[in-house]
Amino acid sequence: MSGRGNTRRRAGAGGGGGPGAGRAAGGGSSNILQFYTDDSPGLQVGPTTVLVASLSFVGIVVLLHIWGKFRM
Repeated sequence: MSGRGNTRRRAGAGGGGGPGAGRAAGGGSSNILQFYTDDSPGLQVGPTTVLVASLSFVGIVVLLHIWGKFRM
């Protein structure tokens, strides 16, 4: 024995005819890229804005926790 008896094969590594075997990686019309088109409805926010807003929110929550510790 070679000592590699416990290795497993990855589920999608080989051939096989799984449910998505014949499809391309891009998918159909309901992929993630439809949210970033110019004609999509709603507010269009870039990733930098989301990052700044989320870090600001985390910072405010941390400051409120520190303020609450000193207030008691």
